[in-house]
Amino acid sequence: MSKNMTMLILSCDKFSDLWDGHIKLLEQNWSDRYMETYIVTDAFTDKSYENVKIISAGTDAEWSYRLAFALQFVKTEYVFITLDDYFLIQKVSDYSISELTGMMKRESIDYVRLFKRPKRATREEIPGYRGINRIDTACNYSVNLYSGIWKKDFIEFCVKKPLNAWKFEVSLYKRAIEYGAKCVVSLRNEFVILDVVRKGKLLHKSARYFKKHPGIYTGDREINSWNYEIRLFIKTWVSRHFPLFVLKALRRIISKLGYRSFIASENDL
Repeated sequence: MSKNMTMLILSCDKFSDLWDGHIKLLEQNWSDRYMETYIVTDAFTDKSYENVKIISAGTDAEWSYRLAFALQFVKTEYVFITLDDYFLIQKVSDYSISELTGMMKRESIDYVRLFKRPKRATREEIPGYRGINRIDTACNYSVNLYSGIWKKDFIEFCVKKPLNAWKFEVSLYKRAIEYGAKCVVSLRNEFVILDVVRKGKLLHKSARYFKKHPGIYTGDREINSWNYEIRLFIKTWVSRHFPLFVLKALRRIISKLGYRSFIASENDL
């Protein structure tokens, strides 16, 4: 059982409309999790949940500081970190998650990413652990804020500077190198999520899911335009299939021609 782990759902007040749906799906799909669960936010809130506590770090707290503040409440060796707009949509086996923490302890692993991307950072399979592959931390975004399990000591090392969420995520692979972190990715689909929001608006796939499953999300967020989502798809596809030096060259060429680039910058990769 996952008794040696604490779950942190990182959020803020302006995304509090997502909490009810997030928690509802979490309880439906991982009801047997044996861990303290916290929503980490900025402003004080009067919201409350039966099996989830809320940590308010203060409205002036930078994103990474909110995470650092929340880690003071973590008394376990491992931390399960996820974001408010990653909705759990398939059943989770608490036993399978516990297997991962057991592996982390046996093999001195500091981080397990539960999301397959970026594939360019995926290396050889760990002997004896089918579907668990080594991560090349030299690749940017190899360590990221998609759902994952962290050794508490490692995530504490990463939150030393006050950074917003985007800059913090960009910095993670560099912190992993500095720490000498041993990082792996699970390709076993233990934690399948629906990515709900981009630029503060619902993605079309999440809007369709909520229409098919009424009562999950009851907020009033707008839906992103198709133009935005097509550009996002192209940007994501290009960033996943071209090396960084090629992307930088393409951006320079497009900029010199006087066009706005849809090619991902280093901060988008």
